[in-house]
Amino acid sequence: MIEKQLMSHDGIELTYAVTDLKQDKPWIALIIPFGFTVKMAQAFFEFFQGHYNIVVWESRSILEDSDRGVSDNEFDISNHVADMLLILDECGAEQYIAVGYCSGAGLALAAANLKPQLFGQLLLVHGEFAMVDEPSCTSMFAAEIDSLLSLAAGSEKALGMIFSKVSEAKVDADTDTDRPKGLDLAFSRLAFLRRYAANYVAYKDADFKNMASVVSHRCLLMAGERDIQTNVASCETMADLLVNASIHVDPQADHYGILREESDTLVTIWNYLCEQQPQASLN
Repeated sequence: MIEKQLMSHDGIELTYAVTDLKQDKPWIALIIPFGFTVKMAQAFFEFFQGHYNIVVWESRSILEDSDRGVSDNEFDISNHVADMLLILDECGAEQYIAVGYCSGAGLALAAANLKPQLFGQLLLVHGEFAMVDEPSCTSMFAAEIDSLLSLAAGSEKALGMIFSKVSEAKVDADTDTDRPKGLDLAFSRLAFLRRYAANYVAYKDADFKNMASVVSHRCLLMAGERDIQTNVASCETMADLLVNASIHVDPQADHYGILREESDTLVTIWNYLCEQQPQASLN
């Protein structure tokens, strides 16, 4: 994994990472959730880099080492997509397989709407589509997070109270050895949480159902019955809107398989890609 930096169209430093370039190998654009570092994609890189070129990037601003506030429109989804397209243009491939994980699934849909020819297919892995107004498509955990982040984005007083509450709860989370490290980084500093909350409010304003209704790419949606963050119902709702979609539901999968070495989630992605592009498994 080779880390690099690039300046966005509005002057924000973006961090991304790529594999060593392999000629004539297909490209995967891995879209990780907001507030994750590229290092959290290490297991994905190790699993796929023998047969694919891979690029992954960190979402703008959230983990910036500063205490600044939020600029106007900084987290509009159009800016996230612009960052993505800038990085993909820097990589120079004609087409990518988009693997959108959690909130990255929403960004994959947004990018496919804007530049459909740039993506050969989409894999939406445990997608978070922020359907907070549809109770059946929102887990209890997601509803609680929606409430907390919406409050945190509304005032500095609420932000401070929620930061204190989350900091106390984080001690218990850190003792859970089954959770991948780094999940709570966006909650570890007040400035991170300020920007993360503002980003969340902007993200949930996007109409991902409408985006899905006009996407014609071949698409695999993945969900897990042990996932407390996203649920199978939201996956099924989105699949009904996509004209060329299939679903894989793993009864044993939680939300984090894509971050774990040699996981069933990674195997499922591998098997699907081999079915679609068998040459990747033979070369």
